[in-house]
Amino acid sequence: MTSLPSHLFWDTDPNKIDPEKHAPWLARRVLEYGDWSDWRTLVHFYGKDHLAEIVTSIRSMHPRALAFCKVWFDLPEQSFRCSTNPPSL
Repeated sequence: MTSLPSHLFWDTDPNKIDPEKHAPWLARRVLEYGDWSDWRTLVHFYGKDHLAEIVTSIRSMHPRALAFCKVWFDLPEQSFRCSTNPPSL
């Protein structure tokens, strides 16, 4: 996904990212470190319905990102894996 800015990939080679295989990782990265245009790029690439499936499968995400997704997709918190499977300490 070459249209996303390089600052989102400070720790990996963007050429090695498979947008389908790494979709949850990529969505989380954009949610937590991207801006509005990066988010719109994801929505355009995946489509809103598929992106909803992707973000609800993410194991953990920042509470602000979760709050945004709840509103954007109009889904209850229980729909998100990160809210039903808290990470173990």
